[in-house]
Amino acid sequence: MVPSPCINVCQMEANNGLCRGCLRTIEEITVWSRLDDTAKINILAAVARRRQEYDPCESELRCDCNRND
Repeated sequence: MVPSPCINVCQMEANNGLCRGCLRTIEEITVWSRLDDTAKINILAAVARRRQEYDPCESELRCDCNRND
């Protein structure tokens, strides 16, 4: 069973249509419980790509990240 990436920060961003907490689209969120594990893994891969695009320093200390470089 593939766990949901939801972190209970459920706010949709108007500018990109992604949840601020899990970076899924509303469609991905609504169908999650009905998907098989392969489809869930595909969404998680898309979320990982989005996290790199929208939050490239997610795994670093915030003070160490210089987004202007």
